Amino acid sequence: MRRDEPLEALATVLRGSAVPYGYTLTVLSSHSIISHSHGPPTVFDILLFVIGAIAGFTFLALISRRFSPRSLPTSRAEMIRAGTIHVFAIGAAFGASVLVGLIPGVAAWLLGAFAATSLYLAIASLEIDVAHRIDGD
Repeated sequence: MRRDEPLEALATVLRGSAVPYGYTLTVLSSHSIISHSHGPPTVFDILLFVIGAIAGFTFLALISRRFSPRSLPTSRAEMIRAGTIHVFAIGAAFGASVLVGLIPGVAAWLLGAFAATSLYLAIASLEIDVAHRIDGD
């Protein structure tokens, strides 16, 4: 076994988990913010939250397929670099959730998940694009 194999394994794990990790933080914080603003969710509130997240993901998937049917090839270094700057994507989604939490009624559950999902995925995509451009394609 080479001495760098454990680090290569770690880099592989980080590459594969950067976006899901950031999205998990985004959804958890978004749900927590809405819960803090509106109290414990009912089953219907949770359903609206799930629908909002699915709608945000679907919205971006449709845009992506419409304008670019291919995905961007990325290196391990690009994904790790992008993953370290997902703080912008998480922060934007967090800020949007705080604002949406001010909306009265059940609409906040739907809009909170939609905004958090859409913003996180869109900005994370931009971060990956920037990392790809820095590496020089």
